[in-house]
Amino acid sequence: MTTFAQDLRYALRQLKKTPAFTVTVLLTLALGIGANAAIFTLVNSVLLRSLPAANPSALVHVGDSNDCCVGSGWRSDGNYSLFSTEAYDRMKKGAPEFEELAAIQAGFTFRPVTVRGDEPGALPKSVMGEFVSGNYFRTFGLRPYAGRLFTDADDTKAAPMTAVISYAAWQRDFAGNPKVVGSTFWVNTKPVTIVGIAPKGFYGDRLVATPPDYYLPIETMPAIMNVPYVHDPSTNWLYIVGRVKPGTAMLPLQEKLSVILRQALLQTRINFTSAAGKTKLTRTHVTLTPGGNGIQVMQEAYGAHLHLLTWIAALVLLVACANVANLLLVRGMARKVEMSVRAAMGAGRDRLIRQLLTESILLSAIGGLLGLVVAYGGARILLALAFPGEHGVPIEAAPSAPVIAFALGLSVLTGLLFGLAPAFVASRTEPADVLRSGARTTTGGTPKLQKVLVVIQAALSLVLLVGAGLFAQSLRNLENTDMKLETKNRYIVHINPHAAGY
Repeated sequence: MTTFAQDLRYALRQLKKTPAFTVTVLLTLALGIGANAAIFTLVNSVLLRSLPAANPSALVHVGDSNDCCVGSGWRSDGNYSLFSTEAYDRMKKGAPEFEELAAIQAGFTFRPVTVRGDEPGALPKSVMGEFVSGNYFRTFGLRPYAGRLFTDADDTKAAPMTAVISYAAWQRDFAGNPKVVGSTFWVNTKPVTIVGIAPKGFYGDRLVATPPDYYLPIETMPAIMNVPYVHDPSTNWLYIVGRVKPGTAMLPLQEKLSVILRQALLQTRINFTSAAGKTKLTRTHVTLTPGGNGIQVMQEAYGAHLHLLTWIAALVLLVACANVANLLLVRGMARKVEMSVRAAMGAGRDRLIRQLLTESILLSAIGGLLGLVVAYGGARILLALAFPGEHGVPIEAAPSAPVIAFALGLSVLTGLLFGLAPAFVASRTEPADVLRSGARTTTGGTPKLQKVLVVIQAALSLVLLVGAGLFAQSLRNLENTDMKLETKNRYIVHINPHAAGY
């Protein structure tokens, strides 16, 4: 430990002696590590993060796709992902392997509803609403921030209309006023009582740019939204997510749910009674998928793009490593006399390599800390580009604990990657030869490794520049596409008759 502290102090002194070199290397590393950390921030938030629920590994999604629309939900191979209310009720009763089985309205985005307070002069506001079963919050193992959450009694035809407001909407629209709980709001001209506030940080059952502001029971949907399909046994419109009991085998449960679905379809759909329908019915089945990450809407929409950005960021980091390795090689050649003197005084080759690697890792660690600043700014820019005008996206640009760990781990790996070869080259000097020849030959010649690094750096840079050029050209072509329409001073107005009770 004492030797490491000595190496660290010596490395700091050496870096202070060459401020231009140090600043150049740090800026290069900050950009390379920062770009990767920014992309990982989004990858971690979109592809890797679990739902803010209790024990998300026990959650199961009944289905393996995210069909957006009412009436869809099945593919030609008979695989279903959306279900009717009738099919959901049958699964809930016939599958005791689930601790809870919740139903959620389908759709890539939630339904806008118009909400107005009951106080005089209150103005209506269009917000996002989601219709869910009474055991929705119980399925995710959540506790209310204030008030209470839904129970099964709230999701019955005879129950008074109730709603749960999200924590974010409560803070944004009502500044955390506790009097909201228990008050009456007019949702699409229907009186609804706010019974509670969802827990802080809960953004719903899927990651979307506009998470729900109000949760409402499914049984209130016919009155509030004026839709006829809620109790239509022939219309698929529900996602189903459940929490399985410990030790439950997935394949038998999957087959059991497929049988229940076939029974529901056979009794409720006329088109399954023909010969072709019966053949189709035999192929009907469901696929159980992990539900810990929620319904994979944003993951499917942005997954391929994030993987592409990850590879691009990795190439940028490799270019940065090649650049820094070249700088270290030049610096190492200039320090041959110093290394020779230390070797002549008894320092072993492993000691010299350890000292040079300490300098490299110290540089990469400082570069990694600066990279976190770059990552924060880069993540904010990417979020603004991906979701223009949206302020409620549940993705934080600030580095989280996994992102910080990723950046620090990447910094150490980067330090080893660009520092190992220069350290070996600088430590292979023969003290007698260098001291005999003097300072004139200490910087002469260009190692083959240096030429190889230059070639690699140029090749990777060319790939990135060509890709960026093609991407810029595609954007320019899209922007200049002639749609045969006059778009200047033209606006789109959305009118929602449901919000007025029609």
